[in-house]
Amino acid sequence: MAAASTTASPADELHALLSRETAKTKLRRLASHAAPPFNPVCAHTTLAACREANGTECARAHFEPIIRPYTDPSLGYCSYLNMCYGEPMFAGNPSLGEAGGARPGTKECRYLHFQVAPAAQRDAVPPPSPVPIPLPASARALGPGDDERTAQWVNCDIRNFDFSVLGQFGVIVADPPWDIHMSLPYGTMTDDEMRTMPVAALQPDWGILALWVTGRAMELARELFNVWGYIRVDELVWVKTNQLQRLIRTGRTGHWLNHTCEHLLVALKRPASHPRGAPVPWDTHPGLQALRRGVDTDVVVAEVRETSRKPDETYGVIERLAPDGRRLELFGRKHNVRPGWLTLGNQLGDSQITEPDLHARLVERYPNQKFNLVSK
Repeated sequence: MAAASTTASPADELHALLSRETAKTKLRRLASHAAPPFNPVCAHTTLAACREANGTECARAHFEPIIRPYTDPSLGYCSYLNMCYGEPMFAGNPSLGEAGGARPGTKECRYLHFQVAPAAQRDAVPPPSPVPIPLPASARALGPGDDERTAQWVNCDIRNFDFSVLGQFGVIVADPPWDIHMSLPYGTMTDDEMRTMPVAALQPDWGILALWVTGRAMELARELFNVWGYIRVDELVWVKTNQLQRLIRTGRTGHWLNHTCEHLLVALKRPASHPRGAPVPWDTHPGLQALRRGVDTDVVVAEVRETSRKPDETYGVIERLAPDGRRLELFGRKHNVRPGWLTLGNQLGDSQITEPDLHARLVERYPNQKFNLVSK
């Protein structure tokens, strides 16, 4: 008896093709799903406070204090909480980065620290909108957000580096080591060193430059924009929260008021022929027309991590604003390395490059330095 044929008929193949989900349909389906269930933190923070206020435990997440023999509850909460070097439980906190572990000479912290309390019940609280959220028009225009380009980085001293070998970038982000007259765990640059940086040479006209600032650096950054030939057009505010999801307002920073946020100032490179004070040609210049303005808000609320580390969410904001072209980050560290970006800094280890022409220029300019060329 002959074996039955397993070859699909043309009609079956056509039906299979027509039934297959397209990339656009899949993107719309995924984006229209409600956010996954989550368990918000109780407003009373601890289980004991929740019981006292409600007579019973609520279903939300709680924290419980870590009591050591040397803990003095009367001192209140530690300003650093899970970022404290004086609490043994957090010595291995990955958010402390390479500085993790107790520092030599670190004293035992007598303030209160907290850990997540075991949940009596694990009922997740659904998000406020129980129905699928339609994909907004602004998000539909964005398309897939993942950048498939491999991350690149160059380990160097930015103060002495020859920027001319890098080429130009549509977007530059920098978190400069401002001299803010505070004790910091890293070296700083003087105001004059900042003024002489050839940042403008790295960008075409109307390129985007974003600078992280705090304290007096806010005014200095505005001065630098003018010196470098840029126009400040907007800013993003990072509202800092701590482990307990509260504002950081315990006097760690600020001379007059406790600082709870940092600012990312956004500027455009002004063409030399563009008069000062003249309006930005948003609707006529091709490069400016390509920007996706009005997609994101100007506030990011995120928990602090190690010193000077900024929220990862800010990269998404910038990439959605300027989805095309090359992107550069100055004064980056290992945690800043990101697909689609070239990162420069002095704590990056062996350099990695994916652009052959950039690799050739770097090798020619710095023959004694190792630059690993990898495939994209």
